[in-house]
This record gives sequence, C-alpha cells and structure tokens, in this order.
Amino acid sequence: MKNIYAVLDIGSATVKLLVGEVVSANINILFSKKITSHGIKKGRIENMPVVVSEIKQLLDSASQALLAPITKVALCIPSFHAHIYQSDGITKVNSPSDRITNEDVIRALKLSQRFERGKDEEIISVIPIGFQLDTRAVLEVPIGQKSASLKADSLVITTKKKLLYSYITAVEKAGVEVLDITIDAYACAKEAFDAVYLQEGAILIDIGYKTSTVSFFEGGYLKYIAQASVGGYDLTRNIAAAWQIPMDKAEVYKVKYGTCDQNIGDEDIIHTTKGKDVETHYTQKDLSIVLNEAVDDIMKVIKTKIDVINDGRSYETVIVGGGGELPSIDNIASQVLNGVVRTYRPETIGARDMSFVSCLGMMYYLNERAKILGGLDASLVLPDISSTMSIRFKGLTKTKPIHDGQKKKSFTQIIENFFSDEE
Repeated sequence: MKNIYAVLDIGSATVKLLVGEVVSANINILFSKKITSHGIKKGRIENMPVVVSEIKQLLDSASQALLAPITKVALCIPSFHAHIYQSDGITKVNSPSDRITNEDVIRALKLSQRFERGKDEEIISVIPIGFQLDTRAVLEVPIGQKSASLKADSLVITTKKKLLYSYITAVEKAGVEVLDITIDAYACAKEAFDAVYLQEGAILIDIGYKTSTVSFFEGGYLKYIAQASVGGYDLTRNIAAAWQIPMDKAEVYKVKYGTCDQNIGDEDIIHTTKGKDVETHYTQKDLSIVLNEAVDDIMKVIKTKIDVINDGRSYETVIVGGGGELPSIDNIASQVLNGVVRTYRPETIGARDMSFVSCLGMMYYLNERAKILGGLDASLVLPDISSTMSIRFKGLTKTKPIHDGQKKKSFTQIIENFFSDEE
C-alpha cells in the first residue's frame, strides 16, 4: 500500500489540508488547499460548528479531486499551551537473539513518558532523539540491531487536555479519524531545517495572524518555545492607521503590493486619499516605509523572546508562516536580531507556500513514525496506478465505501494504547 497521508493544520488564520505520497525522502503532492479560519482564536476552538464545517469543506474538496474518500488525517495543532520535556526510558530486549524489534522501541518510548506533569496536561508526542545500546549510542531507530537492553532518549510534548480534545472532537465530527498529532512548531522544523541544524542549534520564527511562535532546537530536542503577541495582523493594522483606510483594504494592499524593499515602486500610485482641498497619493514605496516600521516593531518583540536563550552564539534562524510572506522581511529581521535571518519557502511542487511548511514537516514526521510503529495506516486508498503523476491527468476509480458496521478507532484510544504506562 502506498504511504499516502492527509495532514490537517488548523490555525487561527487559515485551515490547511495537504495530501501527499511519501516516497523515500521526497513528497509527491496530490492535493493542497487552504481556506480562511473563523472559529479559532489564540489556539482555542471558540466556534465548534464553524471549525467542523471548514474541515469538511477541505475534506470534500480533496475527496472530489482525488476521487477517493479520506478516512484518516494527521493533525497539526497550534503550539499555544504546549510544554516540552526531555525524558528517557530503559527496557530489556525481549528477543532471544537480542535483536531489537519495533515492540522494544515502543516499550522504551512508553517508559520515557513516566514523569511528573500537570493534571491538565496530555501527552501528544513522544519523539525519540537517540538510543543507547549496550556498547554504543545511535540516532536512528535501531530495529534489527543487537543489544540486551535499549534506552530511548525522548522529547515529550504535552498540551492542555481541554484544548487537545476539542481539536480531536472537531476532526471526528467532520467524519474522519486522527492518525497522529503534534504541534506546528515541531512539524515546521522537520521541513525547514536539516538534521545538522537541529543538533547544532536553530531558531524558528513562525509568524502567524496575531501571534508568532519562537522555538529553539538543539541536540535534536525542542528546548524552548514561546509566544509573541505580534503577527501579520499588526502589519495590516499599521497600514490602515497610517493611510486612514479600512482594514480589509489595507489587507489587500499588503498582499498585493507589500514589500520591505524601499528601493522599488517610487512612481507607482496605489492609493489616493481625497480631502476637502487636497489629494494625497501613496506609492508602493510609501507602503514599504510603513511596513518597514511595522516589521521592525514586530521583530523587537520577537527579540525579547529570543534573548531568553541568548548565550552569545549565532544560530541558524528561519522565518516561516503566512505572516512571513512579505518580501525582504528577512532583511529587517537580520538587522533587529543582529544576525543572519532567512525566510523559508518550500520548493515542493504543489505546496510552494510558506503556510504549508507545517503540513510538509508533518509528512516527514509520519514517515519516521512508520519506522517506529512498523507502518501506519494510509489516509486514503488510491487505485494501483504505476505512477503518482498519472493521478493528476487520468483521474481515479472510486474505492469501496466503508461500511457503517466497521468500528472506528478514535485518537483517544491511540493515546491510551501508545502512551499507556503498561510495560
């Protein structure tokens, strides 16, 4: 069966759905779409029916385009209220020949989540960072290697139970199961950074609608995460205030003409304000001046979050997220943060949009989970076509519908099974 996964990212600004096939280290995109989100505020679902309706809208679009029903989705949730822990679990290898199996790895990961945490916290991700065998340490999952014992060093991510269960409920009400789940900060890093940066140290700035997430990675771990109450909304608001125009018109100008490059658009009039006796003309350069000031303010707030981890070293720093689409924003960020900052735009055909970074990263995350668990269920089943590219041109045959009598396995059961305390 093909490794075809559907990833759903539910954010405060947009809801994204990406369907792709993982082939070795590459992703073939079969479907991608994003729509405006209306039921989420600061990572919390405030209008469940609206969120469910938006999820259904995306799922229906994908099913119609692929001519196959989506039954399972991997879920990226906002990093609000996430907590991160470093832990480890040690287990004996049960194989008579001391060959490590998937079951040994899973058992070690289960044991690594035995630690004190808040009563309102729920584990959503237990991610192996490295393994210790009898005689050596390895980074890759050591399936088939020989050792009498196995220690798993793990990154454990939790979030508030109420928040997590609300997202799971929304997905299940939309008619699909949750395949796996993690926070967007970790998923983004899987796409935006090479493994070497995650080991040596890297900072991820995810600029969202009204909030930006700052994450720090080192030694393979997500070591620090913080929220800054600034985002793309602030850019729009500054345009509206400076030019005395409505927010919706300011948003249009930002998307269509926005740039931080002040060397272009000096003669291009994009807006005129008519007064009693005078007309004021605004050019693209005028817009860039407003945006420069706004980005400078945003980055100064983000810098206060980064300063917490400042130890004098220089780290790879990357901007992702829909709010980071503004051309030349990295130049302003580099000046304020006193270091080289780059924006990351995916090069994967079908998902060359900064807002899809988390979805792409989740694809790689799922591929790694499949190695640990010995495989994952596909999100949908396509006919056996020799080439994925054929899907885009020939169309597909519908698969058999799921009978009502077939019992669905909810993610709450997955949590109990995978993260239970039983050895």
